[in-house]
Amino acid sequence: MLVEAMGAAPDFAFTAVAQVRLPRWSHGWAALVGDAAACPTPLTGLGTSVALVQAYVLAGELTRARGDHRVAFDRYEEVARPYVATAQELPPGGVNGYAPRSALAIRLRTASMRAMTRWPMRPILERQFAKAGNIALPDYTACQTG
Repeated sequence: MLVEAMGAAPDFAFTAVAQVRLPRWSHGWAALVGDAAACPTPLTGLGTSVALVQAYVLAGELTRARGDHRVAFDRYEEVARPYVATAQELPPGGVNGYAPRSALAIRLRTASMRAMTRWPMRPILERQFAKAGNIALPDYTACQTG
């Protein structure tokens, strides 16, 4: 009955929860940023932060390299990859915490969601989202011409 209702629902969406982990974010003249390069999954809450950091660093390194995309792409990965690796670390419980499989686990997850703003859950949530600012971004203003 539930499966039938999902099939008939106009607003039902279903997709896999996955991460993108590539050994290299560029090839030739093309470079990837954001979810195409390093999707951390919705479980981390850091997809937008990853995309913005990558875009900023790639643009800055392209400017700094003054047309040498190979140098810029290598430096882009060197600067951004440690940040992305940290952002891709799943929160405690990982996928099982997000999509529990037993009735008890569902009740525990529901209780933890209600308690997210209080101890002991708040420090866990704060650590997860503190990752968004866990990078010292390079200052590319000296590279600008003008």
